[in-house]
Amino acid sequence: MGMSGRARRDAILRMLGERERLDVAELTRRLGVSGMTIRRDLAELQQDGVLRRVHGGAVRWERSPFETRRVTRAEEKRRIAERAALLVADGDSVAIDTGTTAHCVARALRGKRDLVVVTNSIHVAGEFQGGGQESPAKVLLAGGVIAPEGCLVGALATDTIRRLHVGTLFLGCGGLTPERGFAFFDIEEAEVRRAMLEIAERVVVVMDHTKFGRTETIAVARLDQVDVLITDAPPPPPYPDLCREAGVELVIA
Repeated sequence: MGMSGRARRDAILRMLGERERLDVAELTRRLGVSGMTIRRDLAELQQDGVLRRVHGGAVRWERSPFETRRVTRAEEKRRIAERAALLVADGDSVAIDTGTTAHCVARALRGKRDLVVVTNSIHVAGEFQGGGQESPAKVLLAGGVIAPEGCLVGALATDTIRRLHVGTLFLGCGGLTPERGFAFFDIEEAEVRRAMLEIAERVVVVMDHTKFGRTETIAVARLDQVDVLITDAPPPPPYPDLCREAGVELVIA
């Protein structure tokens, strides 16, 4: 029995880690599949942002820090995002923050109709532009100062957001501990996240399992300020009990 698609794409990434370029012909020979299959794999990996297709093959993708984080645990983030998208109906209003898992949620929401999307992330806003959507989302991008991560921060961003209202906020985080709750590593981005918390009827945190027990600098939200927590694997103790006590719905994608 041959490799699964995931195993084959993992093998391609390992090979690309050893050299700067891979050719379709070589991959076909080494992996024992057709050129068409290899090209589909390369197209999917390019969409994930982990390589760039060129004529006859692929090369390494030179990534920004944001892109590096986005493709880390990409499969886990994709599962979380697809589960999060089930919470949104056509015509809903949502806020999406600047985290890489939240960015994956934006990508998963592109098939929804007539959304209103509030964000301070240039990356998130870009997910809803073009694509031939019949009823594209209306994107409200907060103003402010452009930070290196591709997001807008500062007083103008927080003031703009506080004038709005959304049904659901999708919030990423840098870490969750019992003592500090959900925390982040950048003070300006944390301030914008706090503003988003104020305008949302429902708060959904999206985070992979590595964030449990991780301490970050800036506290953003207490556990009891969150309605739903979506992650990719069962969290260790004491987090299931803490979620239950705080009334947080814990969802494993």
